[in-house]
Amino acid sequence: MSSLPLEGLAGRRFVPAAALSRTLNLVAVIAGVLTLAGIFIAPERTWPNILVATMTALGLALGCQVFLAFRGVTSAGWSTVFKRIPEAGIATLPWIAPVVLLVLVGGMGVLFEWSHAAVMASDSLLASKKAWLNVPFFLGRAVVVLGIWIAFALAMLRVSRGQDSEPGPVGNRRTAVLSAAFLFVFAITFSVASFDWVMSLEAHWFSTMFAVYHFTGAFLGALALITIVVIVFRRSGLFAGIVNDDHLQDLGKLMMGFSAFWAYIWFSQYMLIWYSNLPEEVGYYMHRHSGAWAVIAGLNVMINWVVPFLVLLPRASKRSEGLMLKAAGLLLVGRWLDFYLGINPVFQPDAPLLGIWELAPVAFGVALFLIAFRRALGSTQLLPTGDAYYEESLHHHQ
Repeated sequence: MSSLPLEGLAGRRFVPAAALSRTLNLVAVIAGVLTLAGIFIAPERTWPNILVATMTALGLALGCQVFLAFRGVTSAGWSTVFKRIPEAGIATLPWIAPVVLLVLVGGMGVLFEWSHAAVMASDSLLASKKAWLNVPFFLGRAVVVLGIWIAFALAMLRVSRGQDSEPGPVGNRRTAVLSAAFLFVFAITFSVASFDWVMSLEAHWFSTMFAVYHFTGAFLGALALITIVVIVFRRSGLFAGIVNDDHLQDLGKLMMGFSAFWAYIWFSQYMLIWYSNLPEEVGYYMHRHSGAWAVIAGLNVMINWVVPFLVLLPRASKRSEGLMLKAAGLLLVGRWLDFYLGINPVFQPDAPLLGIWELAPVAFGVALFLIAFRRALGSTQLLPTGDAYYEESLHHHQ
């Protein structure tokens, strides 16, 4: 993703490179055709991985929205110069939401065993959850949750971009109010979505820490995405004289900290279930931490915590573009792997599979997300010069 800056700070814009746009369009078409073929040829392998790709992309968008909300309620001015990047992330939500609904509707019969009346009738535990786990209510909740997220995203974007023509602190105060309201609603809606769309794949199993675990992963993924784009723009000249090493170091601190927090939540959930040793709970980890899946489980912890944490521990690493890129790239791969491990053992309990029906949906999802993300980045001026904290951010720690 590269472009040349125009005259003046306010005029800097990201112009998507035509060659990369053509490549992404080609990947989207080829991977889309393969994914569609997989739905008919191997639905039990394709639908779970469509869900993996969709949840990964949705997590990145929502993580960007939470990043902006945290910034709004805390008046954290340091990140202002690159806030258009997470804003581009949340601008993908109107694209992702219809895909989520298509996956939930189209893959219902394959993904959610509780959607079959015969299964409900023969399982007393599932039958006791019928008031919550029924198709009309399930899809209705999805529409409401996605609608709320999109409404907040559009409102946050409208206020932020309005400051380009009407600069000053009024927009920041509006953002603070919107952000506080969003964070309150998000805590509820994200919990509902996590329980519905991922945890109910194994409707016998439950964990009250599940939503916190997935929120941490989503926020960590968003930090990685923001970091990569910031560094790419620094190297291309778009952020020349704008983003300094102190900005990078603070992004590195956040990635390292939330990587450790992800590990803390992972261990807390695992330890409590292991210690209680209840049959209805331990099955979730038995499927994932034994046999061939144990390798993936170990790799998941290494990629999402051990390696990036150790890489980012020294101060110099957090100020190094190369090391920050490697750590952020690894964490983005970790977001996919975490969902792959969370979803696929339900449908492939004996061993992980990684063939065309697993990879095509991921390639399709990555291409579509990048197309939407790059389009959003190029739709407005890159630098939010009308934000009240712009000057503070421009001279961060200087």
